[in-house]
Amino acid sequence: MGISENTKTLIEEINDKTQKPLKNIYEVSVIIENTGNENKAGLFKDLIFTAKYVKGLKKVLSGQVVNKDDFMERMFEEFNKNVLKFSEYLKDSVESSDEKTKTHFSRKYFELNHECLLNTMELIEDLSMCKEFFNANPGYLDRLQEPGIRS
Repeated sequence: MGISENTKTLIEEINDKTQKPLKNIYEVSVIIENTGNENKAGLFKDLIFTAKYVKGLKKVLSGQVVNKDDFMERMFEEFNKNVLKFSEYLKDSVESSDEKTKTHFSRKYFELNHECLLNTMELIEDLSMCKEFFNANPGYLDRLQEPGIRS
C-alpha cells in the first residue's frame, strides 16, 4: 500500500513531538491512510482512545501483586475486553486495504500466538503516543477528516 506525503509528514511530526519515535511506522501510516481516506475519523479516534486506555490498564496491572481479589479480577477482565476491542477496531481500520496489507496485519497482529500479542501491545504503545500527540495538538486530528489525506 502506498503512503501519501501528507501521512508521511504527519508521522514525522508525531515522531518529532512525542517522547520516543513510533516503532510501527508503516502500520500507523496504513491506519491513518485508511481512516482518513474513507472518512473514518471516528474509528481512528476510537482506536487511539482504546490504545491509551489499554496502556493505562497495563501499567496498573504490571504494578500489582497478582492475587485473587475482586479488584484484580475486574482489572484483568477489563484489560482483556479492551485488547479484544482494540483488535476489532484495528481489523475495521484495515478492512479496505489491499490483500498484501491485510495479510501483513493478519500475520503480525491477528493470529493467536504470543508474538502477535507482543506486536499488538507494541502497536498499542505507538497509538497511545498518537493519542497523546493529538490531545496536545488537536488541529492535527482535524486534518484526518480533510479530503485528500492520501494526496
